[in-house]
Amino acid sequence: MKMTRLFKKTLLFMLLAFGVIAAVSSSYSAWTLRDRMTYEYESKALAIAKSMADSSAELVLSRDAASIQSRIDQFLDIDGVSYVLVASHSGDIVAHTFVPEIPEQISTLLWDLRTLNAGRVKTPISLSLTLPDKGEFIHVAHPILAGEIGSVHIGMDKGLINKAILGAIINHQILTLALFLTCALIAYFFMENISRPLIALTEYARKIKGRDFEATLDIDSNDELGELAGAFHSTSQELSTLITGLEESVKNATDELQDTLATVSAIVNNMADGLLVTDAEGNLLQFNSALLDMFGATSGNLIETNVRDLLGAEMHAMLTLAGLDHCNISTEDGDSESPQQQATIEVNGQRLDGTSFPAEMSMAMLPLKGDLNIVGIIRDITNRKQAELKLKLAHAELEERVEQRTAELSESNKQLTAEAAERSAAELALRQAEAKYRGIFENAIEGIFQLAPDGTYVAANPALARIYGYANPMELLGAAGCGMAGFHVDESHGEEFWSQLKENKEVRDFESQARRQDGRIVWTSQNARAVHDERGKLLFYEGSVEDITNRKEAESALRHQAFHDPLTGLPNRILFLDHLRQAMERTKRTKDFVYAVLYMDLDRFKIINDSLGHNIGDELLKHVARKLEEAVRTMDTVARFGGDEFAVLLEDMRAPREAIKIAKRISDAVKEPAHLGGYDVHTSASLGIVLVKKDYDRPDSILRDADTAMYRAKESGRSRFKVFSQRMHDQNVRLLELETELRKSLERDDFVTLLQPIVDLDNKRLNGFEALVRWNHPKLGMISPAEFIPLAEDTGLIHPLGEWVLRNVCSTIRDWEKQFPPGTPLNISINLSAKQFVQPTLIPQLREILELTGITPSNLRLEVAETVLMNHASIAIEMLGQLKDLGISLSMDDFGTGYSSLSYLRQFPIDALKIDRSFISRFGEDAESQVLVRSIISLAKNIGVAVVAEGVDTDVQSAMLKDLGCEYAQGYLFARPMPREKAEALLRGDEVLDI
Repeated sequence: MKMTRLFKKTLLFMLLAFGVIAAVSSSYSAWTLRDRMTYEYESKALAIAKSMADSSAELVLSRDAASIQSRIDQFLDIDGVSYVLVASHSGDIVAHTFVPEIPEQISTLLWDLRTLNAGRVKTPISLSLTLPDKGEFIHVAHPILAGEIGSVHIGMDKGLINKAILGAIINHQILTLALFLTCALIAYFFMENISRPLIALTEYARKIKGRDFEATLDIDSNDELGELAGAFHSTSQELSTLITGLEESVKNATDELQDTLATVSAIVNNMADGLLVTDAEGNLLQFNSALLDMFGATSGNLIETNVRDLLGAEMHAMLTLAGLDHCNISTEDGDSESPQQQATIEVNGQRLDGTSFPAEMSMAMLPLKGDLNIVGIIRDITNRKQAELKLKLAHAELEERVEQRTAELSESNKQLTAEAAERSAAELALRQAEAKYRGIFENAIEGIFQLAPDGTYVAANPALARIYGYANPMELLGAAGCGMAGFHVDESHGEEFWSQLKENKEVRDFESQARRQDGRIVWTSQNARAVHDERGKLLFYEGSVEDITNRKEAESALRHQAFHDPLTGLPNRILFLDHLRQAMERTKRTKDFVYAVLYMDLDRFKIINDSLGHNIGDELLKHVARKLEEAVRTMDTVARFGGDEFAVLLEDMRAPREAIKIAKRISDAVKEPAHLGGYDVHTSASLGIVLVKKDYDRPDSILRDADTAMYRAKESGRSRFKVFSQRMHDQNVRLLELETELRKSLERDDFVTLLQPIVDLDNKRLNGFEALVRWNHPKLGMISPAEFIPLAEDTGLIHPLGEWVLRNVCSTIRDWEKQFPPGTPLNISINLSAKQFVQPTLIPQLREILELTGITPSNLRLEVAETVLMNHASIAIEMLGQLKDLGISLSMDDFGTGYSSLSYLRQFPIDALKIDRSFISRFGEDAESQVLVRSIISLAKNIGVAVVAEGVDTDVQSAMLKDLGCEYAQGYLFARPMPREKAEALLRGDEVLDI
């Protein structure tokens, strides 16, 4: 059967409808099924977890891991249960069913629960969890006894839910497809009965379209299609008759139109004016013979010519000039939408021979053949333009004569007006000058005065009266008496001013103090000069007075700010040094003059400032400043140098012990609590004292020595004072020299690495070495690490020195790995300082050294002091983890000297604890040390790390450590630090330990 387009559209609609229904119903069923099964799995898991929690409380409380493990293994047989885990109340895992190890995501989840809930699960928890390579799981947790003794965690596999959903969707789609095929088959048979008459009707319509009116239509059904076929056949017969009549009418109308066109053509060709028709762009479409004559052209010249070639302008420009650019053309029914469709403009015609002529063009816009066309009639207006030009020239000549006469009369009038204006201007200028001077005199801010030759006041302005405290100039003149000398606080200043004025005829910027009428003292600046006539005779003195009190006060304030601390009001370093310099000069003049300098720094000020805020810190500084002023004598100088540093100059002391007495008084005063901002703030002070002798030549040297003594006081424990001695200065000089030599030695490679053996106490065999750096100075000899290591840390040289030790030790391990067979104890320990441990470049540096040397990373053991790890606990875990990732062994050095948290010890990935030598040295003599060592060894065994005792020097110490279970030891009992050659002899067996 030939399929109709109607059937194809119906089939496509059914296909789309069934597809949408199948997709929507499948998605909804899958969502509903997933939600229901997830809820059932969660309920099932929570029920299992609750059952486990209720029945296993006693086992978890007793920490019976084997029984708990046996119980939770039974739950794996339940459909959907993937794993079971039991955790203690502190978050530690008691038992689990994971093989071989607990996934990282589970450990992270337990850690988050420990952090958020203090390690306890108090209410049932359910969440979704994804494990790599294992899929999605529903993780539920149920507390055991409200979380007081632990929690049960169960994971349900979501994969079973997904499989069930997939099976349901496949069955649903198969059912939908069967239903679709059945409906499509029924639609096929239904559409077949409708399509036959439709196809016949379509074929008949195509024949009628091709004017085959003789065709027949054979449809005789009694339904709507039969009625449509009969109506269609009748219509085709009527249409055949109408078309034949229309063709005859068109032939007659065409003949009439040709006659009309011949008449119009005759009229156009006999017009005197040029006629043209253009399109909207100005291209010529038609024209008459008069236009050809006007432009001196032939018909061939104007074919495909644009109007701009004839009239010198674009068509749209001429339409704009004529006001036709916005006109609308007439509609087909004759109605016009435009108020104006024709206009006349003047243009400049361009003949083909190059000559031009003025022309007038009448334009109209007409719709022709469905397009917009412009019809124009052009006439030559050369004669009219010539007549207009002659008339314009005559008019211009007449206007020129009138303007010339008018100009002559205007010039005479201007001369008369100017003479009158000059007289008025002179009179006005005189009045204005007098008013201006009077206005300046009366309204000036500065005081202005005139003095007679004998010095008495002649005139004064209001400003001068205000400066001296009078209500108006008349009161001032009445009180002035014999002149201005009476206004000066010091009358000699007034006499000096008058003397200079008479002698020099001028005085400038004469500053002095004056007394106002109310008794207040003000500062004034005076200027005055003598005024003479043209013969040189003295007429009077004139001058001005300015009140400069504010300026003087500002200058005084600036001087105070330059030499005083803005916060406390105490003298600053500049003023203190000036007073100290004066004291030094006085020492030179007075034999028995004794003075001292105290340099003070507040203890713990930075902690107070950072914790309580800068406002409290500032208040504390002001409080300390007042306490210092109260503690010293009135003749002494207390200064603040900045931050929390103060200095005191004690002058004219009867004996040096007086400085010690005042220092104690200051220390006690600073210790008193300060009530600031609702807080009781406690602080103390470290002071350095210099008892000055005559061997100082610069104030800076005294402050330097006082600062040195102050830092010695801080190093001794703070809240105390130290008196400077020459030995302190010598120590500083030596440290400075050592720093210089240390830098040079790093460049010269003056350092050596010694190796001290570490011994296994069970079999007395070598277990490894600890690297100890020594400074072999070419002149000073071997320098102890206790002397140069702190200096290297203070100066930052510990970083290049530490890198040198790392590279040296790794090179040694590399050579040994090539020289000795596997199983030989080749590990070497290196101690990291605090600054080395926290430097961000440590990990990249170690990685680069390990790659360069190619050693086994575990043969390198890094030791970090306990205090360093605890002081940087926030970053220690991450840093140790990165070191462990490199394969390096880790030890906690000097264990027992800090305050390690047991929780941190469990998190630190260390391999060994090293007992500090201070406990070993008292071992056997001090019972407390024995208890501490026993506790450390027991703790190490519990957390699964080795124990190394350092500083073992006697057989008694060795035997007691072995009895307590200590595994390794090092010290002078076994061997002193030795060079690399001797260590290699031990490894070869050429030498043995002296045990």
